[in-house]
Amino acid sequence: MSLAVPTSRVSARTVRRLAPPLVAFGEFVDGYDLLVMSTALIFLTPAFGLTPADKGVLGAASFVGAALGALVFGDLTDRFGRRAIFVINLILFVVFALASAFVTNVPELVAARFLIGIGVGMDIPTSSSFLAEVAPARRRGRFTGSLPNAMWLLGAITSAVVAIALKGNPDAWRWLFGLAAVPALVVLVARQLLPESPRWLQAQGRHAEADAVYAQLGLDRPARIDSAVGQRGYRSLFGRRYRTRTLAFAAFFAANGLGGGVSTIAGPLFLTAAGLDKSQAMQFTLYGFLVGLAAVALGALLVDRVNRRWFGVATALGALAFTQLLAWAGTGNRTVVFVSWLAFTFFTWIGPGTLAWIWSAELFPTALRGVGTGFTQASGRLAIAVTAGFGPTVISAWSLHSVALFSLAYLVCAGVLLAFPFFATTGTELERAAGAAEPDAGGVAAEPSAAPVALGS
Repeated sequence: MSLAVPTSRVSARTVRRLAPPLVAFGEFVDGYDLLVMSTALIFLTPAFGLTPADKGVLGAASFVGAALGALVFGDLTDRFGRRAIFVINLILFVVFALASAFVTNVPELVAARFLIGIGVGMDIPTSSSFLAEVAPARRRGRFTGSLPNAMWLLGAITSAVVAIALKGNPDAWRWLFGLAAVPALVVLVARQLLPESPRWLQAQGRHAEADAVYAQLGLDRPARIDSAVGQRGYRSLFGRRYRTRTLAFAAFFAANGLGGGVSTIAGPLFLTAAGLDKSQAMQFTLYGFLVGLAAVALGALLVDRVNRRWFGVATALGALAFTQLLAWAGTGNRTVVFVSWLAFTFFTWIGPGTLAWIWSAELFPTALRGVGTGFTQASGRLAIAVTAGFGPTVISAWSLHSVALFSLAYLVCAGVLLAFPFFATTGTELERAAGAAEPDAGGVAAEPSAAPVALGS
């Protein structure tokens, strides 16, 4: 059930240039929509008389849906192809983004947000896998981590700008939700141009189709690649070969989501706890995303040059230090809030936030990349849901000091990286980074080093 596009339909040059940004642009939609709730809650609270518990449920709904979508459709994208999933998921997103703009009560909005989350969750493992499978080794970090995170942050920045522009409108939350359908519809149409992942086709034994797509994208064909036969699904993912790395990376991703949620979905709530008013909280959130975008841009110059494992340790500890400063010295001191918030955001996005996406696509072979990415991304989404769901209640009890509790997650990030050397993936070929360098009973074999290619250049 793969929807491969004939190579004659569009020019090779067009496909080669559009493939990475079109796939990654799904994260713009993700960034806009999942972060729109953090600002929409400011408008929804007076409109529906929301309690802290209501805010928690609304904030968590889309993340829980995204976790479910990633768990289910990560496996399905390994079985039926990358393109089959990332073309249809946006239909679900568009429908329920529009529906969320016309709800009349909290239960309807929770349901709409949950279903939007499923659409987002369908896209995450699919687009991450595709990007990894078309990226050259020497630039894979930029393709799989920096590019989608830059798109995500641009979506979040757009969300914050729209929220600030609409702050005087009593129906601002309806516009915020409904406008998410516009970029999603554009991406849905444009993605019809894209072919199937050539590595996925090769793993399925569809060599003629794979060769055509390799040629279309200007990629060198790996001489050998892991076979999909007998290597799909959660049973293989949690088998002896991949169990340790799956659980270790899921712990890293969950910890990053738990701590990173402080600067994303729950950001305005933590900032208001620091004494900022609603307008200032939205402005600080926007500044944080702008700093995050600068951090991702700088990180793009580093992630394919430095040892990713040690870079992750250093930046996780940097995020920990500045969130602790924010928690214990930020109340009533806007200078401390401003400096520590922006520094925390910088370390989060240049390090753990980007590295989590890179590793989610690198640490699993082609036959398990979708399900592996889906499981680990679901761990992260559920952790963000915890921050979003319990954040309002914890903030109401502990005020800004609650940041200190969430930020301890970065100690977990650093500890996981110190414990497992397989996170040092810089410059290695994809199948070797995925732990498939030695053949085993399942028939997984290494691929030879390939010459750098010019995809996207």
